[in-house]
Amino acid sequence: MRIDKGQISSRLLLFSVACFLQSSALLTAFLTEITRQDSWIVVLLGAIVYLPFLWLLGTLMAMFPEQNLIQILDEVYGPVLGKILGLAYLWFFLTLSSVNLTDLADFTKGTIMFRTPAPAMSAVCILVSAIAVRKGIKLVTKFSPLFVIVAIVTMTLSTFLVINQFKLENFLPIFTLPAKSYFQGTHIIATIPFGEMVVYLMIHPNVKFSRREIRKSLFWGFAVGGLTLWSTTLRDIGVLGNTVDLFTVPSLITFRLVQVGPSISRTEILFAIILIMLLFYKITLLYYVAVLTISQLFKIRSYNHLVLVVGSLMITYGLTLYPSPQKQAASVQETVPVIWTVFEILIPTLTFILAKIRKLPKAKEA
Repeated sequence: MRIDKGQISSRLLLFSVACFLQSSALLTAFLTEITRQDSWIVVLLGAIVYLPFLWLLGTLMAMFPEQNLIQILDEVYGPVLGKILGLAYLWFFLTLSSVNLTDLADFTKGTIMFRTPAPAMSAVCILVSAIAVRKGIKLVTKFSPLFVIVAIVTMTLSTFLVINQFKLENFLPIFTLPAKSYFQGTHIIATIPFGEMVVYLMIHPNVKFSRREIRKSLFWGFAVGGLTLWSTTLRDIGVLGNTVDLFTVPSLITFRLVQVGPSISRTEILFAIILIMLLFYKITLLYYVAVLTISQLFKIRSYNHLVLVVGSLMITYGLTLYPSPQKQAASVQETVPVIWTVFEILIPTLTFILAKIRKLPKAKEA
């Protein structure tokens, strides 16, 4: 049963994946605390490590072109275990949505709207996102090409404007940290944000694609988004050097250093707006996936009446997740990657193996 009848092109899927990954600029702060000037290497390693699982994601989509993740779990594991795993993924999607919503509200409050309570900004975001979620996947992904292009242009322009402050010695020394730091950093990047692409298993039945096209769209979207994240990390280290791990949002400080004559400064506001735009897109997509998952699990044909209820749940849940930014940072660095590995790598891998053993999906009888 396909609840949302809307369809998007494989090209739009490419831009959606790229935009989804570009929104993770806030993540670099959690990474630079661990791997410092070698963070650019770790981003590259994380992308390489995730490539086999990206192939796995595309393969599952090609094997089950008409079934989303919840339907795949039901077919592979049976109705009972499949439902249990589906409920676990619902928790996963709701947690992802709530964490990103809280990040957006806190970032906006800390950079632009200092006097506005964070929950109020979360509520505004949900109300706007709810419009797109109600309309379905076509509206949710419609503006992703624009967001991707704006993000790339902004990143390129900012790099050009701070190139005079770029120092090669800021990347030295290389590979002097403990091996544990590189392993931990690679694990973080491979699971957050790359592994979060597992959410597209809920969306792919709404994409017009051939087997070749789906893998191509995933790969190029991953390449564009990953390259943007890597380039951003490279730029921040080149400018900030060994102080990069001291800042909550290194890119914000890099933009703050941009000076174009006496009349153009404070360009960090531009970065803040772009990041808010990208985070808004990611939240809207995750919000849509969470609503779709509930509808699929409970066989609800129309999810419109669920949208605001789920949005309210996301706001409330987000307020209870972490008591402080320090607790969140510790969780992202130590706990979250381990839990996320189960949902993003272990279960999809086991699902693929069992589907091959059981020769699923079964051919439909004429």
